[in-house]
Amino acid sequence: MKIQISLAPAAVTQFLLRTVACLVGLSLLSQMAVYLLPDYPFRDFLARAFSLDAEQNVPTVYSVLTLLFSSILLGAIAHAKNLDSSRYGHHWRILSFIFLYLSVDEGGQLHELLVYPTQKLLNATGFLYFSWVIPFGLMVAIFLASYTKFLFHLPVATRNLFVAASVLYIGGALGMEMLGGNEAYQVGRHTIAYLIMATFEESCEMLGIIVFIHALMCYIKTHLGGLNWDISLGTNRQLAESQNIPLATVGEPTNSNIRS
Repeated sequence: MKIQISLAPAAVTQFLLRTVACLVGLSLLSQMAVYLLPDYPFRDFLARAFSLDAEQNVPTVYSVLTLLFSSILLGAIAHAKNLDSSRYGHHWRILSFIFLYLSVDEGGQLHELLVYPTQKLLNATGFLYFSWVIPFGLMVAIFLASYTKFLFHLPVATRNLFVAASVLYIGGALGMEMLGGNEAYQVGRHTIAYLIMATFEESCEMLGIIVFIHALMCYIKTHLGGLNWDISLGTNRQLAESQNIPLATVGEPTNSNIRS
């Protein structure tokens, strides 16, 4: 039995947007309940489970999966570019590994390990209170400088979406994080102002990833012929011997089944 899964950019984007809207709404409602309502069963549990600013909860799982999906899409493009001996094939491959790391970092909060050492080293206060933004900001600057030529070789539509995604994601991850850090340093994290800043920050990051995924899927559809997952399932002994689950089929326009 052969199963073919075709991914339509518009359908995936709409699904992700609805998911983010639900996560943001649940986070705000559960957090505001802590501030404004008396205690009730599971109040704190729900606030923790759906908080955009917390770790290892429902929004974290969503972010890990979308970053991992971005890495897979980038890897599929890199594979197609490698087959064509494209000049920028390694750029796509490096991007795939970067997003794989971001997925792992989101799940394990690895960047948080930099906060205390950099705070102690730089005596960070105010806008740099969440001091992991310093080393990550430098790495982002180096990355952007090294990928300038790659960006301008892209089709205009893809380039514009990449820029929009970068502004949203980096603006949230670094810009809003600095504002939230200053609020946390001056007043503390348990304020409605910090809640709004943290919600806006995480929302920008998630929207940035959605724009990026949409850009990648549109690029694959328009310039590489579409993206399909072909899953072949055998029976009994044949299942173990002939199961064939390729990562992705990219670059064959005649096999495309995209309708968006």
